[in-house]
Amino acid sequence: MSKKYSFKHVAVSFLCGSLFFSGIGLAATNPADISLQKLKLIVNGVNKSAPEGLYNNQGDLVPETLMYQNTTYVPIRLIGELLGKSVEWKSDSRSIMIGSNTVDPSKNKVVLDASKLLTLDADTLNEAKRKYLAGDSFITQSVNQLKKDADLAMQKGPFSILDKTTVAPSGDKHDYVSIGVYWWPNPDTPDGKPYIQKDGQQNPEINTNKFDRDNFGKTSSGIRTLSLAYFYTENEAYAEYAAKLLKVWYLDAATRMNPSLNYGQSVPGVNEGRAAGIIETLNIFNTLDPATILKGSNYLSDQDFNKFKEWIGDYMKWLMESPIGNDEKNATNNHGNWYDAQVAAYALFSGKPDIAKKVAEESKKRIAAQIEPDGSMPRELSRTRSLHYSTYNMDALTQVARLGSKVGVDLWNYKTADGRSILKALEFLSPYISKQKAWEFEQIKAENLSSAIPVMTTAAKSYGKQEFRTASEQLLKEKDATAREHLLYSVQTTSK
Repeated sequence: MSKKYSFKHVAVSFLCGSLFFSGIGLAATNPADISLQKLKLIVNGVNKSAPEGLYNNQGDLVPETLMYQNTTYVPIRLIGELLGKSVEWKSDSRSIMIGSNTVDPSKNKVVLDASKLLTLDADTLNEAKRKYLAGDSFITQSVNQLKKDADLAMQKGPFSILDKTTVAPSGDKHDYVSIGVYWWPNPDTPDGKPYIQKDGQQNPEINTNKFDRDNFGKTSSGIRTLSLAYFYTENEAYAEYAAKLLKVWYLDAATRMNPSLNYGQSVPGVNEGRAAGIIETLNIFNTLDPATILKGSNYLSDQDFNKFKEWIGDYMKWLMESPIGNDEKNATNNHGNWYDAQVAAYALFSGKPDIAKKVAEESKKRIAAQIEPDGSMPRELSRTRSLHYSTYNMDALTQVARLGSKVGVDLWNYKTADGRSILKALEFLSPYISKQKAWEFEQIKAENLSSAIPVMTTAAKSYGKQEFRTASEQLLKEKDATAREHLLYSVQTTSK
């Protein structure tokens, strides 16, 4: 069957079926009567046309528009999404439900348990979902954008550690390989080696198919997007593809990544791998809660989930025992804190809370060493992107504090005799993030302060201080109504 003939028959089915919610039978329609020319969809002056003219209707790619007897047909679900309205088809009553109250809240099957999540805020997500199911117009815009992101994610991958063109020095393509983010070819040597450092300036070579970094990030992002879309919509198609991405990268013997990172952020002409590469496995850190969400679906079995837990446990062991892992543990800046956050999270995920407790207790030494009595962080302020790295460091420390609270270690209220503490560092940053003060330290490029949203919303919840609430609310208000941050973060004060 030719592609053209096949596509036209898909279009006939599309026109005749319930995707239009028309209730009009057209069984005798001739494919030759239908025009499949790609048309543009312009909404409020913005081109909203889908790639290739195809619309992802809950997992099925169907024509976005088509012409029949001088009439243009567009799926009503698509129109609803473009206008910020949810659309549901109820087959029992043969009803099209548009806008508020389109979903029955009593049928909500997926509710997140805060005790099982490590980095996501279950209360915020559950409340946002409650609002979505009740037809809240603001939250619906964010969920509709999340669904679009998920639809796109389903068209990408799955990605594998085998996709890169470079082979690790070990000879095993299952070993992860990347090069240093801020390291560039040497202009003074014929082969560009040894590479030279340009702090704060990313070498575009890092995200080419020579290495694993880009596909690793796409895998993590895809799993996170699809699992969240599954949580909000309970569309199993999203869970199915998210589980596939996870299995290909971590579980399937033929394609999985080895649970180690001996060749991360290498510097050509200098070394084969560095401790700094471990920062890239935050992609793993950000996959833990999505995996827990997927466990409630039909596509990540208990056996697969336990295999993933084993993989995480093996990687944690490598972090704690390998020379490169111990080098990262000894880092005295944000790298050391992100090492702690990873080990603590992997320990909790793989069922080893004693390790997480030990990491959280030892984090007190980092607070004492990295934060000055006035709350400044000299190791981050010395960087060329000092605002970014100060915020990034606090993100890591607040993550460790959150994980520590799960094992009885209170880092939120810990302070040294001379006043060094997480709270003091947050108070130092807050006026800069809320733009009450201009940043006074080196910053070679403008920073998107959205990265401070997790830090400031966590601070607002943990301490209940108005300055943190104000900064959080300001940052969230600056985000477009469709932004995912509205589904992930809130500023209600809760107890630690």
